Amino acid sequence: MENNKIIAQTDFASLIHNAEICGEIVKWGNANNYPLQKAKLITKLDAYVGFAPEYMIVARRKPPVPGGWSVTVEKYEPETRVIPVNVKTVKEQDGSTSYAINKFVIKMMEEYRKEGLTITVSENPSEIYGSMTREITATGHPILVESFEEFIDNMR
Repeated sequence: MENNKIIAQTDFASLIHNAEICGEIVKWGNANNYPLQKAKLITKLDAYVGFAPEYMIVARRKPPVPGGWSVTVEKYEPETRVIPVNVKTVKEQDGSTSYAINKFVIKMMEEYRKEGLTITVSENPSEIYGSMTREITATGHPILVESFEEFIDNMR
């Protein structure tokens, strides 16, 4: 992957198991002014990672001797993508029209926000190939943005 600027580093004890490392990343980040809501295994980076809008905390296993985890806080260049999402036209009781996003997509947007994406949704719909859409603007680490865009594409 790209070379990010390391802004902090530490080690975690070998007593921390794979099932516990995500919680430890979040706990350490929040205690050391690198707040996170969530961390998870990112296979593309071969590490457990917690993302924030402009940095990420990366934990990788050290070799059996000395053991433990090597943890770095790395600054990265966020990426922004505009992703159209299909909407359902809803006639309101007052006669106005609204354009609703699928509830599952809304729930997943909240999950991606916890994972470190900044997500905004346009109020005004547009028509693309005969379907009504609204634009979602996602900003964050390229891996998260790509994953989110794939999710939206698979919902079409």
